Amino acid sequence: MWLWDLEAGTRARLFPARRTAPYSLVWSPDGAGLYAVFPFTRHPEFHQATVARLWWHDVAAGNDREIDLGWERGLGVERVWPLADGFLALLADGVRHRAVRYVRRGESWVSQPLAGEHAERIFGLALSDDGRAVAYRHSTASRREQLYGARLEGSRLTGPRQLTKLNEELADRPLARTEIVRWQGANDEEVEGILYYPHGWQEGKRHPLVLSIHGGPAAADLDLWDDDWAYPSNLFAERGAFVLKANYHGSSGYGLDWVESICCGRYYELEIPDLERGVDALVARGLVDPDRVGTMGWSNGSILSIQLTVENPARYKAAAVGAGDVEWISDWGNVDFGHGFDSYYFGATPLSDPERYLAKSPLFRLDRVTTPTLIFFGTEDRNVPPGQGWTHYRALQHLGRAPVRFLLFPGEPHSLGKPSHRLRKVEEEMAWFDRHLFGTTPAETPAVAPDSPLAAALARTGAARHEGRLGVAAGAPARLVPEVVPHAGLEVGRFEVTRAQWAAFDPAAIPAPGTEELPATGISHERALAYTAWLSELTGARYRLPAAAEAEALYAAREGENTLDRWAGYAPNPEDAAALLAAAAALGGEAPLLLPVGSFPPARAGERGEPVFDLGGNAAEWTTAADGKGLPRGGSADRPHDGRERAPSPGPGYVGLRVVREPAAGSASGGAATP
Repeated sequence: MWLWDLEAGTRARLFPARRTAPYSLVWSPDGAGLYAVFPFTRHPEFHQATVARLWWHDVAAGNDREIDLGWERGLGVERVWPLADGFLALLADGVRHRAVRYVRRGESWVSQPLAGEHAERIFGLALSDDGRAVAYRHSTASRREQLYGARLEGSRLTGPRQLTKLNEELADRPLARTEIVRWQGANDEEVEGILYYPHGWQEGKRHPLVLSIHGGPAAADLDLWDDDWAYPSNLFAERGAFVLKANYHGSSGYGLDWVESICCGRYYELEIPDLERGVDALVARGLVDPDRVGTMGWSNGSILSIQLTVENPARYKAAAVGAGDVEWISDWGNVDFGHGFDSYYFGATPLSDPERYLAKSPLFRLDRVTTPTLIFFGTEDRNVPPGQGWTHYRALQHLGRAPVRFLLFPGEPHSLGKPSHRLRKVEEEMAWFDRHLFGTTPAETPAVAPDSPLAAALARTGAARHEGRLGVAAGAPARLVPEVVPHAGLEVGRFEVTRAQWAAFDPAAIPAPGTEELPATGISHERALAYTAWLSELTGARYRLPAAAEAEALYAAREGENTLDRWAGYAPNPEDAAALLAAAAALGGEAPLLLPVGSFPPARAGERGEPVFDLGGNAAEWTTAADGKGLPRGGSADRPHDGRERAPSPGPGYVGLRVVREPAAGSASGGAATP
């Protein structure tokens, strides 16, 4: 790092004694110097476990020195906020931060703890340019985070006011009560954590417990709102469970001795007793049922959860582990930072001490595991490669002593980013704990997703057929007519009327071979009405076209299926659409973009009825307005998808029909599909 004098064109070396880049670097308001936050460790080589310390560079003197914060635990947020006479800092203090104003007195800085309504739970802040106002993040583990503003008067925050209304959708939802808890862990040293209570907890009743173990290990759980896809604490509390988050040995926020305590070969040796004794303490308080304990975590939280299932399999009735190691020799070789992490925490490389790596690897003791284990990994994880997950899964599957399930998330690195993947992770996790810890039996997650192409193919295969064609037989002699099913409050054709079905009405319209299941199109509104009249006479039931007023509900949930967007590969504007149709004309035929009915997943009406196909595209469908005029509705293959129904009318070759059947007198809509 260099400090340049832009006028003189000279430079000076900054902080030459530091071996790493700073977390942050910021000028004092008067430009007299720079504040820099550096990681600090006593290890001569590796910066794996550190505390954040503050340094000062005096520009005039050209020298650097560390600022004595008077606080062994270091900074909790890896930056400071300069003021005219000093700076504001958030010091590490276990599960909370300590907000402090430092005022310069000669060559030193004197600390003045901030006072005010929220001063004990500030987790980030910003200063106004004049240093007289502060915006800050405030929350607790049981209170949603908000941004607040306040005046800074000396070392006191006055007149706080809420600036945001975040997560208002949770305002009326029950949230877990939380408590800061402490117990004697490894070496009889105090361990601190956060306990989430079950929703609706009543004293005197024992509940299940889920250990929720943070990653790192040089990280910490704080007394702030932190429910997310990786650690959904309130979903466990909603199911009647306590959740314990423990800042085990090796966590940050407690000073250098604590964060370095598991280095140099002591990895696992202190953290596991810390966690086990935390469970023991809650059992001893009469809160937790000792026969209903589970564990979960991501990264290092997964690693420790796996080790718990090895060392005490009888205690842990369910485990969900994301991106966790089971075998350390390959980790050293395959992980981007494997040499630094493993050499630091194990005190050796696998080349110098392979026996230590074998002894530390849970893989070779997985025959002890009886805990049902759910494993998550991203396919592109470079922090813990997915091969670790495959090894874990294969071993448990091979040994056959514990139920095991393995989920891979395509394209994801060490942390899941896609909302759909995060949702899947939480849903699978909750179902796993429901089944194996809470004793409920949730519905199995179907292998065939309802909106998948396979589900569409299966639904189409299950549709009624007569002599190999979609539809059912009616009349004597038997004629092919549409299958009608209950959907969205109507008895409606499962498919658009096909060319084979239309030919039963109009023998002159015999379809060319291979086109029998295409929708019948090129039909006027009058001819569509004539078809429904013929169908009514043939079957003895009353058939009609959908009323225009019914179209809104019938096509409301439609998506762009076989529309021009699908053929273009993008959402075309009107000029694009004209060019696309001109190009499509080279395919030949009156309507070359039509596809066989049922080519896309069906619309489902939930509790209201059966799956129905092609409501969002293929052929537009005739409806009848109140004045008797025909109006084509629904998407069509020759027009862009437009949910606002502002696209131009489809061409005649892309307009067909779907029938509605009136319920028989005295009967309700619904029941089995019939002609």
